Amino acid sequence: VKFMRAKKEVFAWEPDQLVGVPRGVVEHHLKVCPNVRPVKERARLRSTEK
Repeated sequence: VKFMRAKKEVFAWEPDQLVGVPRGVVEHHLKVCPNVRPVKERARLRSTEK
């Protein structure tokens, strides 16, 4: 966190700060089959230490 706060000027907070950066660099896509229903995973039990 300390490092990221020291380098906060390299982060873009608004889309207009990304002038000249190709859209493919900053976007990501999830390869999901549109015909498959989503499945909810069961909750994982945690130990009391966590």
